Amino acid sequence: MAQTWDTLGRVPVEIAAHLSGEDGRHGVSPLRTSTFPMSSPMTEHERRRVRLDGRHSADGAHLELPVEDILIVDDSRLQRDNLATILADETAARPAMAWSVDSLSAAVSTPPRIVLLNLLTHQSISLLHCVRQMCPTAKVIVIGVDDDDEAVVIACAEAGVAAYHLRSESLSELRNLIAKVAHGEYVCSPRISAILLRYLSTVASERRTVPGDPDLTAREMQILRMLEQGLSNRDIADQLCIAVHTVKNHVHSVLGKLGVRTRAEAAAFCRSLR
Repeated sequence: MAQTWDTLGRVPVEIAAHLSGEDGRHGVSPLRTSTFPMSSPMTEHERRRVRLDGRHSADGAHLELPVEDILIVDDSRLQRDNLATILADETAARPAMAWSVDSLSAAVSTPPRIVLLNLLTHQSISLLHCVRQMCPTAKVIVIGVDDDDEAVVIACAEAGVAAYHLRSESLSELRNLIAKVAHGEYVCSPRISAILLRYLSTVASERRTVPGDPDLTAREMQILRMLEQGLSNRDIADQLCIAVHTVKNHVHSVLGKLGVRTRAEAAAFCRSLR
């Protein structure tokens, strides 16, 4: 029988008649209407959620996320509008959108659960840190990731992203990421995993103490030299591709280990090491 289900999830009339035994055929047990609703369309809420459904877990369970819980950060109007339209599909609800710090401040008045940030956006890493500061509970998925750009991959990891969507990956794979991250998973490809593992190994080796100073790690010594240069926390964060709050933690640790109270005193100590 060459019939298809309609877009509202209803059974075609011919199939409904056949199943119920009303087409004159005998020996077919009719189905109870309570078992299979034949003419009840999905509600707007159901349609809004089903667009992001997919079989992602090992047991094939469906994972869901309302589109209004998503924020898209992209300075290309065409791209963010297209992605918002695709995710919303035929529903009235749409994801929130931002393209700059000012628009981001307005968009997060209702905190999102998921943020999709396009790394091709101008000053994307700075926007990523702004998102993390303004929406600390939101899960960030970076999209348009070049897995050959290790510096950006690491910068995203240090900012606390939940998943990476590669430039080579599809829309269906993005839907999968959104659903998985919404349910608490952290996702990255084998290539991204390899980059992050190498980075962790490097960081671990840097934790050895540096001879000639009071137990400063290699990273803390690096920041101490930048303090001597008079750099601000923001300048240090930009040069090292780490978050400002991470720099503050390092500076606090350096001052404590040196037994000084100010950045100027720390800079003077650094000069004394020469």
